[in-house]
Amino acid sequence: MKKTLIALAAVAATGAFAQSSVTISGYFDRGYLSVDNTNNLKDSVGIGSNAGTTAIKIAVSQDLGGGLKAGFLSETNPGDLGGITQDATTTDVTTQSGGFNNGESYLNLSGGFGEIRLGSPNNELLTAATGVAAPALSTGVGSSYSSSWSMFNGVGTGATGKVGIAAAADIGATGVGIRGIRQANTIKYISPSINGFKAAVGVASKVNNQSTSTVDSAGYTDWSLRYTNGPIDVMYASLRIDTNETATANTQVGTNVAAAGAAYTHTLLAATYTMGSFKLHAGIGGSKSDTDANVDTSGTVYGVSYSAGKWDLMANMATMDDKGTQNKDRSMLGLGVNYNLSKTVRAYARYDAYNYDTATTSAGSEVKRTAAGLSVTF
Repeated sequence: MKKTLIALAAVAATGAFAQSSVTISGYFDRGYLSVDNTNNLKDSVGIGSNAGTTAIKIAVSQDLGGGLKAGFLSETNPGDLGGITQDATTTDVTTQSGGFNNGESYLNLSGGFGEIRLGSPNNELLTAATGVAAPALSTGVGSSYSSSWSMFNGVGTGATGKVGIAAAADIGATGVGIRGIRQANTIKYISPSINGFKAAVGVASKVNNQSTSTVDSAGYTDWSLRYTNGPIDVMYASLRIDTNETATANTQVGTNVAAAGAAYTHTLLAATYTMGSFKLHAGIGGSKSDTDANVDTSGTVYGVSYSAGKWDLMANMATMDDKGTQNKDRSMLGLGVNYNLSKTVRAYARYDAYNYDTATTSAGSEVKRTAAGLSVTF
């Protein structure tokens, strides 16, 4: 449910009226989470957002006349205690993790030509992975596209605390893979739907001055083609990241540094077929790099959704075949149940099991998570 405030502003030159709207919407989720890790030092329990990303969104739209509209979207993903994070040695608060406007954010102009977005809009790989290739498990427990598991390797834009910039991920026995979430400095065009077809392309320019430059950033090309008609929904998405000629801290997570002057391309072909109360989901994709021998993967996702009365049942499984030098194949199973108390409130249960290295067993290479909680949409 969305709460909308309407304001009428007079256009002095014509005496006509232009209509503006402000919409506040969002999702709030809290539940119990238990983590069972083969590295016992990482076993944990806690309360958090487990079935989706808690978000508060403010959207403004102004009718300019002639079919044109302008506005903006500002999303905030609040964390417990303003984004506080805790580990064995430190307690730290980061602006990116817990600050205002740390989610999707853009100014837009739309009309019969489609829509242009300027800022940090969500990318197409995220939509294909969570909205088409798999059941509606979002990026939470049970999802095949979460901060705990992904079929993609190399460099992405979804590292915790670094969403929006390029960051390399660990490719090892406990490596979770990378995600594409959104990129800062993006110019994005979304076409109108024509006979069921819709296209989108986003570009963020690369900046490369020298190895010591504080404004250097990777370049991004994000695009998709989607066809929706009746029970069929098919989408192809691609995200290409071009790193700087000298690898710097903005392409690094811990000791994992991206290859300098490299291109990383992640692709996913996703499909959903609806049959009454059932939905069948599937996806095939992977990662490639022109210079980084660690990155060469292919993966699959299969899922099913079923809704009956107040109940939603979801299941998906995914695998990743690592053909790179690390050869760390991954697999996952995710399950979800919703009991819808109303149109906006649900009780949920989630379970997932990850294997980060199916060829061998080592400390931390297998993880099981169980969650139960309540979520409210408004």
